[in-house]
Parts: sequence; structure tokens; C-alpha cells
Amino acid sequence: MEFSLKLGFWWLSCFVLGVAAAKESQDDVIVLEDFSNPKHTWTEMNDPVMGGKSTGTFTIDDGLGKFEGHVVDVPFLHAPGFIQSRTTDRVVFPDISTCRALQVVAKSLSDYDGYRISFGNAHAPGGKFFAYGYKANLVIDTSDAFVTVTIPLTDFTDFWDDATGDPIHTCQEDSTYCPDEMTLRNVKRLAVWGEGKAGHVDLQIQTIQAVGCGAE
Repeated sequence: MEFSLKLGFWWLSCFVLGVAAAKESQDDVIVLEDFSNPKHTWTEMNDPVMGGKSTGTFTIDDGLGKFEGHVVDVPFLHAPGFIQSRTTDRVVFPDISTCRALQVVAKSLSDYDGYRISFGNAHAPGGKFFAYGYKANLVIDTSDAFVTVTIPLTDFTDFWDDATGDPIHTCQEDSTYCPDEMTLRNVKRLAVWGEGKAGHVDLQIQTIQAVGCGAE
């Protein structure tokens, strides 16, 4: 009888701990966009600067955000332009000010290394004229399978080169350029880019979310 009671308490403890762990895991993640049930309107924009000729499309289909196109040189600049897919509505984003990173679940069907992701509309003091928002590289290898890419918020900066998308001053160098609390409370805009590298863009996205939320 005593053994049965101990075994029962052991199983109950395991169940409670499992539920707590599952809840903690769920609380750790805040979804910004899930393309199986999108909350936002997404619009694709091509490079308009100096007669840019990069072109692309963005569609939501089969539970995926599908970003496809070609980044080519801007003739006047003799350097690659950009294509961008971004949210264009005023739907409020959830507060991610307690989170540590952004996470993208996606796959790239093309060998392209110019993916970027940005959020917000912040403009760094002394920053480039067209450089608005906090931006980071989205490094994703070509694959037929979906992968999870985690980008620490400290990898984002609002001081980046509007000609290439590359950072000029980083958050690690100076906290002035780190995502601020006001932006994190409602990022207002999300954008995915093909930028600064000529090539074929073919990215399929399942979700964009914040992780490490509420962690001390």
C-alpha cells in the first residue's frame, strides 16, 4: 500500500512538472506573425531608388508567406538594390519588451545570402537618410526543410547603411543603437528583405516570433 501511494505521488509530481514546463515553454514565446493564420497585411516593395530594377512578389498561400524575386544592380549605382516585404496595416503587435530574441521558422529554396529582417521605424541620430527601423541579417542556408533561425535582439541596430543594408554601428558597440523599449512594446512594422546582394530570392516563412520572453 505504501509503495503504491509513493508511486502515485511520483506520477502526479511528474505530471505537474510536465504541465508547468509546457506552460513555461508557451509563455516563453510571443508570436508576431503566423502565416497559417495571418494577423497583418503584407505588401511587397521593389527598389525605387535611382531607377532600381529589382523585382519581387509576396503571397500568402498554404500557410506560408512566400517571398520571391530577383535583386539586381541599380544601373546608376552599379550596386545591388533591394526588394522588401513588410506589414502595412495598423494592427497593434504584442509587447515583446521582455524578450531576448526574434525567431524565424522558414526555408530558403535559393542560394541567397542577402536576407535581412527589420522591425519598427526608429531612426538613429546621425543615421542614413532612408535607414528606418532596427535591422539584422537573416542567415538561412538553402534547404528543402524548414529551419528555425534565432536572432538575439542585440544583433539589431537602427544605424545601418541604406545603400547596402549592412550595419554601420552595432548595438554591441553602443546601446544607443539597440532596440528601445517603446519600439519593443509595439514594433508597428515587420519587414523581410533581399538586400545588398544580387541574386534570386525564394524564401518561405511559417512564423516570426519573439522568444526568451519574461526570462530574467
